[in-house]
Amino acid sequence: MHSIVIKPVDFNRVFVDQGLAVSDFKYIILAEGDSWMERSAVLQGSLPDFYNFLSDSKDESTLIINLATFGDELRRIGTLQRKEFKYWLRQFEYDAIFFSAAGNDYIDAARDPDPGQGILKQFNHAGAPSAANDCIDWLAVNELRQTYLGPCFKAVYDMVQASPRNKGKPILVNSYDVPVARNAPAVRKAWLYEAYVKNNIPEALWPAVTAAIFASIGDELSSWAVGRPSVALVPTRNVLSPADPTSQGESGDWINEIHPNRQGWEKLAPIWRATFRKAVGLPAEA
Repeated sequence: MHSIVIKPVDFNRVFVDQGLAVSDFKYIILAEGDSWMERSAVLQGSLPDFYNFLSDSKDESTLIINLATFGDELRRIGTLQRKEFKYWLRQFEYDAIFFSAAGNDYIDAARDPDPGQGILKQFNHAGAPSAANDCIDWLAVNELRQTYLGPCFKAVYDMVQASPRNKGKPILVNSYDVPVARNAPAVRKAWLYEAYVKNNIPEALWPAVTAAIFASIGDELSSWAVGRPSVALVPTRNVLSPADPTSQGESGDWINEIHPNRQGWEKLAPIWRATFRKAVGLPAEA
């Protein structure tokens, strides 16, 4: 049996019309989140696809039911999409839940609001900042975390704990890796690049500002595991080769500004597999 990644809309066609059974697979995983869990580019999948390529190479058939949506925010996953997540939690007992969220919340809060109204401050040439921390509105970041991200992850976690079949099941959380801000659009948008240009952030500070933003994302993700032994962060920071900041296309281990390419996913999938094996009590592979 080959591993499968399946979206809910295709489930009946594959498992009812074609006669497959969920019990045919060795492992069953429920995936939820953003583009790192759904699609890195128009013609390239993301973590679940490359995870299952690796599973097949180990002769461990894995079914991943993938609820993730490109561009989704935790603020929506934890509120508007509760019905779908809760529905699929009721359907099966999963070996683990793969979860990727919070990155879009931060990036949207940097790019989408009017200049100076999100988590980035706006500058003019006369008042250019000298340090990365001066570019970030940390009060806005704290509000994002305390008002939206923490409570919304708690809602997701609580749904899992309320599920008779899946209470206490491992929730593996994507740690992302730190991208390079550059004009390499992901579905017509160069997210960090456009945010920095709009707010007149000096280009010399872009790497440090990106590092500070993703350090804050890491702090938020780490907080989700506090007091929740079933939650584990997948240690994917400082794994990918960075892109050339002048490149407007695929570079290093990145297919665009904020998503890994095939080579990048091939580096990340074994880390997810090792974290999964540890979370379900399997021995580490030699």
